[in-house]
Amino acid sequence: MAPRILLVNRSSGFPLLTHAILLIRIHLREALGRSSLDGMLLWAALIGVVGGASSALFREAAIGLEWLMTGRTADLVSVATSLPAEKRVWVPALGGLLAGSVLALGARLFRRGRAVDYLEAVNVGDGHIPVGPTLGRLISSLCSVGSGSSIGREGGMVQFSALLASSFGGWCGLSRPRLRLLVACGGAAGIASAYNTPLAGALFIAEIVLQSLSIEILGPLVVASVLATLTIRQWIGLRPIFEAPDFGPLPGFGILPVLGLGLAAGMLAPLFLVLLERSRRMFRWSRLPLPLSLGLGGVLVGLISVAEPGVWGNGHAVVDALLNGAPERHAVASLLLLKILATAVAVGSGAVGGVFTPTLLIGAAIGWLFGGTAQAWLPDAGATPVTYAVLGMGAFLAGTTHAPVMAILMVFEMTLDADLLFPLIVASIAARYLSAAIRPKTVYADALGEESQTYPWSLQVSALLLPPGPAVGLDESMAAACRLFSRKAIHHLWVVDAGGSYRGAIALQAMRQFAGRTGKAREMSAADCLENALPTVSAESSLADALALFERTGAEKLPVVDEDGALVGEISQVDVLLSFKQL
Repeated sequence: MAPRILLVNRSSGFPLLTHAILLIRIHLREALGRSSLDGMLLWAALIGVVGGASSALFREAAIGLEWLMTGRTADLVSVATSLPAEKRVWVPALGGLLAGSVLALGARLFRRGRAVDYLEAVNVGDGHIPVGPTLGRLISSLCSVGSGSSIGREGGMVQFSALLASSFGGWCGLSRPRLRLLVACGGAAGIASAYNTPLAGALFIAEIVLQSLSIEILGPLVVASVLATLTIRQWIGLRPIFEAPDFGPLPGFGILPVLGLGLAAGMLAPLFLVLLERSRRMFRWSRLPLPLSLGLGGVLVGLISVAEPGVWGNGHAVVDALLNGAPERHAVASLLLLKILATAVAVGSGAVGGVFTPTLLIGAAIGWLFGGTAQAWLPDAGATPVTYAVLGMGAFLAGTTHAPVMAILMVFEMTLDADLLFPLIVASIAARYLSAAIRPKTVYADALGEESQTYPWSLQVSALLLPPGPAVGLDESMAAACRLFSRKAIHHLWVVDAGGSYRGAIALQAMRQFAGRTGKAREMSAADCLENALPTVSAESSLADALALFERTGAEKLPVVDEDGALVGEISQVDVLLSFKQL
């Protein structure tokens, strides 16, 4: 790969704008110092705003489709309750038929590609999410969500945000590690804007997908989540998505029932996951075409909703009712069983959507029933069924995702009640470890894809090799170098000889002596300002060796040369760091 030697017309002037840009870049470089994030925070901020706006767009599209299907725009449970029994059946059936038809049409139109879930793109992929097949799945998700299927719209919101991040990053030519992190930022932005939970959105991706809490990973995720939340709040407001009464602290001995709730959720979560898997197998065994499969799923959800309209939608309104109402025990038990069945049918039929919010509802119902029993047996425990409903959400979420930190912070941000923080920790930790002992696979195991067996320390530099950055010849004037530094966001300029062999580099700080001195910049050549402090690496060098060189020199990029010394590319410090952090 030949270096890109950018020559500048020697007879051209050395304008004042070049001086100004050069001085600004030097001062910014000295003021901000070297950052291993290398601009990822700015990328994350941009994706956060885009992710929040795209989530709002998806939300409005789902509401619009709901109006087309039912003639109403209230929460889906209220809509289902107001509809006659026969319409409760045919609306989800029609939505499923349309959703399956869109999937089938997308598979026919985009035969050469397939939709890639953002979890897979980040965990084992290269960050690339195909646009065409993914848009087909998003439209299918809208059809299912808008017609009352028992799934959450958060799945489509997150996938849409990640798709935009992947498309934008690919268009800008980001390297593989940075593109994966940018898609992860898109996913974090989608989660945060779906639930108005900025910190939990970042932890969802860090803990479940990337399995890393390093600052190189967590910093951009938090930036994207916070900006997405600020953006979506223009539509949904500042309040937490669940408003619950003030619970107050639990007495010391009340922690024992909380531990019991955590263990109960840890036993029930694997059963729920097994039910989802069996449902998928049964629908695959039927070998029905996609339109008929999703249509059948819609019919079954509709039939269940004749007995219990609360199974429509993701369950947000039902959780609100559990936290702020006084339902009958038998009604909550019936709702729990039918919601589990409806969710299993919807997921098994192939409906595109999320199970995050249905999981919260199931956990809340389990906690409410457990709390009612605990209150009857231990009236002095100081907790009401509503308290256990909130704790049940966190415990069951931790049991299905095996991500207790995310679950704790998610429920805390949803309710903003600090008195529940310690009980949430107890219940969630207990549920996570018992669930993992019973069933190691999580609810996202299939979406995450097969775990990669290629570890960063076994990779070579060639895996992260970038095209060589701007280079100048030895005899080029420093005026040419000044122009390149003012036009390119680089901190080092490679210097090569007439044969393309690497001879050294020129640092941005070295340009201070030429800023404002046109004559001196024209008189001196690149050879006069050569810096040989940067070591070179070969494409066959290991990433571990490259990381050691980055740590020793503090450089942001290193030149890559072949066996003859010719410049063939460069490698970035942030790419190497991200490859080691994204485990």
